[in-house]
Amino acid sequence: MNTEKQEIKKWAKIIFIALFGYLIVENVKVVGDIIGKIISIISPFVIGAAIAFILNLPMGFFEEKLSKFKTKKGKKLGKGFIRTVSLILAILVIALILTLIVNLILPEIINIITLLIEKLPYYGAELKNIATNITQDVPQINEIIKGIDINNKELQEQVKNLATSFLSTSVSFVGNIIGSVVNAVVSIVFAAYILTSKDKLKGQAKKILYAYNEKEEAEKIIDIGRIARNIFRRFISGQCLEATILGSLSIIGMLILKVPYAVPIGVLIGVTALIPIVGAFIGIIIGAVLILSVEPVKVITFIIYILILQQIEGNLIYPKVVGNSVGLPGIWVLVSVAVGGDLFGIIGMLLGLPTASVLYTLFKQNVYQKLDEKGIK
Repeated sequence: MNTEKQEIKKWAKIIFIALFGYLIVENVKVVGDIIGKIISIISPFVIGAAIAFILNLPMGFFEEKLSKFKTKKGKKLGKGFIRTVSLILAILVIALILTLIVNLILPEIINIITLLIEKLPYYGAELKNIATNITQDVPQINEIIKGIDINNKELQEQVKNLATSFLSTSVSFVGNIIGSVVNAVVSIVFAAYILTSKDKLKGQAKKILYAYNEKEEAEKIIDIGRIARNIFRRFISGQCLEATILGSLSIIGMLILKVPYAVPIGVLIGVTALIPIVGAFIGIIIGAVLILSVEPVKVITFIIYILILQQIEGNLIYPKVVGNSVGLPGIWVLVSVAVGGDLFGIIGMLLGLPTASVLYTLFKQNVYQKLDEKGIK
């Protein structure tokens, strides 16, 4: 009788899942709109949780230091006071770092774009001479190149309009981000709430887990969450350390080689290096354009040096610094970044490595558990 009931339940589940799947397929657009609205509603809270996770790193440092302080009466500072001050200090540190980065890079990019426009006729003439010499054996093409008027005012105006349009689009993009004030405020407030109430929230989450799951299952979920938290925390720390190393080496090498804009370009390469493995290539392209505007000869030196540094970073520094920090072998670091990037783009590159590390750790634990059960060492 029990077997019949189990069979009925099994088929009932199969039928329900099939009907549910059919309804989704038949109403893809409606389902898509609903999912889009849900994502739009919860996105500030997801962003807030991510902000809280990142801020918790410097905040934990300040909490540890402040907990050692004592008042004049020899009493320790209150936990609430320590947490609030630590949160404010963490926000100030992150804001200061972002401000310094923007102030180092943005003004230089604007100045260089202006300089490039001014020097356009000179670069155009040089390019025309090179193309003319190369195409001497092809008279038809050679004549066309000779007939190009580099000093054409209309051409220069078009380039200026293109640059202006680019800057306007960038400003508009930033404006749109700033315009989402409500979402930003909700995210920050939610992040602050999480950080100031993290002990209470942790306790509530544990109670819910134990209430709706068996003890062993609840403890397993908590253990998985602990592993994921530690790995993601080490990943962020390792990624920031790796970006700092790469940015510093870029600045030092460029100063030795007397490449212009060493500091802003080095900072830019360090910032873009936060995107695993391939991020620094973005910095190379932008850096090459900046150098081209003032000292074109140094572009080759810059590209060769950064490419060599990138190879060292990709094959030695990154797998060692970030790979070791998340407990993932070097080869799997490269695989996880490649697969994550192919599936989900930049977000996949950023999250592919720590996610792979979590799966790798859980799989490794399961393998050793199975071996222990079989008495194999």
